[in-house]
Amino acid sequence: MTKPFSPVPAEPSFGNSLLPFLRQIVHAYAWRIRHWDLSLEKAVALIHIHAHPDESGPAQVAGACCVPRQTMTSLLDSLERDGLARRTPHPSDRRKKIMVITAKGSRLAKAVLRDLLDVEKAAMNVVEPELLPKIRSLFEAYTGELARLNRSRPPAVGGAGIAPYPVPARERP
Repeated sequence: MTKPFSPVPAEPSFGNSLLPFLRQIVHAYAWRIRHWDLSLEKAVALIHIHAHPDESGPAQVAGACCVPRQTMTSLLDSLERDGLARRTPHPSDRRKKIMVITAKGSRLAKAVLRDLLDVEKAAMNVVEPELLPKIRSLFEAYTGELARLNRSRPPAVGGAGIAPYPVPARERP
């Protein structure tokens, strides 16, 4: 007996996909960050400005947060309103602004980052220590290939989208 023709393709299977793990990881970090009264995007922006003061223009922060530049204004307004960062003139280009972290923002960024790293380290205790370098190497190769594919083959959908997040050289091992 043959299967009846179906014009609607079957849903793709997660099979060996890492997407369910991505959702769980993002959810776990976002849940933790919410306890600091921050959204995930606001925390990423704050930590990026803290960790990369030389790469803190609105476009660079938008790229780090994975949001379109157009929506960055309200996020930066929120950081300023909360006294966590402020816009200042770019040192060499009068047309541009950069974000500078405040003392309050720096304290919060350090505390959130320390909390996230501490919980990550505790979660890694379930992994045998000798496997950690291999796991890190595999994730570096995997995320590098995802970035390469996103640059070379963006989705064929409407809208401008956002640029893939470039991993700064100093964050690479």
